[in-house]
Amino acid sequence: MIPAHAGPTARTVASGVLVAVAVAASMLSLTSIVLPGGWTRAALLGIVLVSATTVTSRVTIERRARARGLRTKESGSAWPSVLGGVVAAWFVLARYGGPTADPTFVVTPEHLSRVVARLGEAGEIARSEVAPVTGSVPMGLLTVGGTLLVLLLADALAGALRRPAAVGLPLLALWAPPLVLAGRVPWGVFVVTVAALLLLLTLDGPLVARARRAERTPAPVRRAERSRAVATTAGAVVLTVVAGLVGTASAALPGGPAGWYRTFTTTGDTIRLAEDLDILRSLTERSRSVVLSYDTGSDADVGPLRSYTATAFDGRRWQRGEERGGRDFGDGDVLWPDDPPSGETAVRTVALDVGELRDDKLPISIDPRQVATDGGGWGYDPARDEVVGGLTAAGDSYTLTVHERDLDPATLRGAPAADLDEVYTQVPDTAHAGDVEAAAREAVGDADTAYDQAVALQRWLRDPTRFTYSTTIPRGGTGDPVWDFLQHRTGYCIQFATTMVVMARSLGIPARLAVGYLPGDRTGETAWQITGQDSHAWPEIYFPGSGWVRFEPTPAQQTGSPPAYTMPRVQGDPAAAPTANDLRERQPTAGSTSTDDEATPSASSAAAVTPVVDTGLPGWVWITAGSLVVVLVGGLVLLLARRRRASQELDPELAWQQVLAALAAEGVRLPPATTLRRAPDVIATAVTARTGRELAPAVREDLAALAGAAEASRYAREPVAPEPDELERLTTAVASGLGETLSTR
Repeated sequence: MIPAHAGPTARTVASGVLVAVAVAASMLSLTSIVLPGGWTRAALLGIVLVSATTVTSRVTIERRARARGLRTKESGSAWPSVLGGVVAAWFVLARYGGPTADPTFVVTPEHLSRVVARLGEAGEIARSEVAPVTGSVPMGLLTVGGTLLVLLLADALAGALRRPAAVGLPLLALWAPPLVLAGRVPWGVFVVTVAALLLLLTLDGPLVARARRAERTPAPVRRAERSRAVATTAGAVVLTVVAGLVGTASAALPGGPAGWYRTFTTTGDTIRLAEDLDILRSLTERSRSVVLSYDTGSDADVGPLRSYTATAFDGRRWQRGEERGGRDFGDGDVLWPDDPPSGETAVRTVALDVGELRDDKLPISIDPRQVATDGGGWGYDPARDEVVGGLTAAGDSYTLTVHERDLDPATLRGAPAADLDEVYTQVPDTAHAGDVEAAAREAVGDADTAYDQAVALQRWLRDPTRFTYSTTIPRGGTGDPVWDFLQHRTGYCIQFATTMVVMARSLGIPARLAVGYLPGDRTGETAWQITGQDSHAWPEIYFPGSGWVRFEPTPAQQTGSPPAYTMPRVQGDPAAAPTANDLRERQPTAGSTSTDDEATPSASSAAAVTPVVDTGLPGWVWITAGSLVVVLVGGLVLLLARRRRASQELDPELAWQQVLAALAAEGVRLPPATTLRRAPDVIATAVTARTGRELAPAVREDLAALAGAAEASRYAREPVAPEPDELERLTTAVASGLGETLSTR
C-alpha cells in the first residue's frame, strides 16, 4: 500500500515491482498449455533483469530531473523502456540463439538467425501439437520472448505514459492462449494479477517531484490519500477472495467450466494433429495428458478411434476444405456411410470419458457404430464418416456400440472393383508422379487384386530393412515430398500413411487418410487410457460390401502388429497370394545366394531337360538317361532341402513374432505402443494378472533375451543376432513356458 504522496523514488520502485508481479503471475498461466520447466525459470529471470533495468534507469532519470528543479510532467521518459528492450533482446538472443540449448553471453548475427528459425519451429508446434506441450527450446523462446514483450509494453504504459489503468491490456496476450486452448486461467493467477493492478492504481499522479522547496502536503490531503489507498487495497483483497471462492465453486458445478469454455473460446488446432497435415514437417514432442479413457468390459481394447478423414492431397499437405455440419441421429441409429454390412456381427459396448480433448469432432470406432452422447449438438457427416458439430470438454462422456465387421482376406480379395468419386484415386501432378507409380508397381510385384496389392504395399513400407521410423524428417530436394520419403525412407505416421495412399491411388485403388488415436494403454482389467502420445494417422482403402478398411504401414515400434485381416501369413503358412515382398527375400539367410523366385525357375528348367524315354532307344541311352535323372532328382531334392532349411531358420524378428503369436493364442496381447524394452515386464505382468502365478525366472530371462535380440535387429547399426540354434532354443523355451503357465490358470 503506497499512498500517492509517498516519495517519488518509492512510487517508481513500487510501480515497477507491481508491473513485474502482474506480468510474472500472468506468465504462469501459460503453464496450462506449455509444461513448466526451464522456460519458467528463464522467464522469471528475464522479468527480474528487465524490471531492474527499467526501474533503475527511471529512478536515475527522474532524480536528475528533480535535481534540476524540473516541474511536474504528464508523461515520463521513454528511455527506460528502450534500455529495458535492449536488455530483453540480449537476454532472448543469449538464452535461445546459441547453437545448443545452453545460454551464451556474447551475441552474434548467427544468434538472430537461430532465433528466427526456432520461432518458426514454435509456430509449427503450436499448429500441430496437443496442449499441453513440453517446454522445448522453441516453445521456451516463444513464451519467454512473449512474456518480456508484454513486460515492456506494461512498463511503458505504467512508467512512460502514466496510464496504470491500461496495464491490463497487454496482459491479455498472456491470458488468451490458456483461455482459448485450455478453457481456463488458474484462479491464483487471476487473484495475484488483479491485486497487483488495483494496487498500481493507488500510484496515480506524476512521479517527477514538485520543486525541491515545495510545501509539505496538507494533513487533510494526506489523510484523504491514505484513506483512498486503504480502500483500494481492501477492494483488491475482497476481489481476490471472492474470485477464489467463485472459481472453486464453479469448478465444482456440473458443466460449469464447460459452459465458460463454450462461451468464451473456440476450438484450437493444438488439440490434435493439424487438419492441414504437412508431410514435410517433423513431428515434435506430443503431450502425455490423457485425452480419453474408456472401459470395454473385457480384456480387449476398443481399437483405433478416428477423429476425421482427409481426401484432398496437393503433394505436400492434406486439406479438408470448409467445415460442415452433420445430420441429426438417435442413440439407436447405426452410423455408417453405406448400408451396414449384412449378416451376424459381434457387438460390444464401450463407455468413454473425455479428458484433455478439446475438439468439434468426436473420436469414433472405424467399424459401424451407434453413438450415445449427453447432448452437445452432435451430428453425423456420412460423406466423411465423422461425428461433428459439438465441442468436447473435460468430464464429458459418450458410449459407442460397435458392430464389428467380419473382415477376412477372402472377402476383401473377392470384393468387386470400387465405383467411387475419382477424387479418391487422384494423385498430385508432380514431376515424380510416374516414379512413385513405378515404385508402387515394383512393391506389389505380381499381386493382382486390390487387397493383395494393399497388403503388399503395407508389408513393403513396414519392412525395417527398408524404412526407418523417426519423428525427424530429413530435408528433401526433389520438390515431391512423397518421392523424397521414398528416397530417404525416414519418417513417422504421416509420411508412411500418405505414401501408401498415394501409391495405392497410383494403382487405381480408392484410398484416403484417417487421423485419430491408437487404442492407448491398459490401466485396469477392462480400463484403458489414450494420451496425446497415441495420436496417429493411417490409410483407409475402400472395398465394396465392406466399406473403408484400415491398413497400417507405419512400423511396428509405433503401432504394434498390423490388422489381422492384412496378414496373409498365419503361423508360418505361405501367403495366399504371391507378392514381391516375402520376408526371406528381404532377409536372406547365411549361405543363401538366391531368392525363391530365382530358385524356382532353376528347378523348372532342370526338370524340363529330362529326356523323354522311348522303348526303341538303345540300352546305353537308358543308362545315361537314368543316371541323368538320378542326378537331377538328387539335385532337386538337395535344393528343396536347402530352401526348407533357409525358410525354417529363425531370425530375431521372426522369433519375436512367434512369441507374440503364442501369447495371442492364449488371449494375451501387448498394447500397441509397448516397446521391445518394456515388453518382457508387460508380458510377465499380464501373465500374472491372468493366472495369479509368476513366470519362472528362466522363462523371463529367455524372454528378455529374445526381446533384446529383436530390438537390436530393428535399431542397432550393426546388429549381432544369436545363432539360429540359440534362437530356436529361446523361442521353444519361451513358448513352452508361457503355454504351461497360461494353460494352468
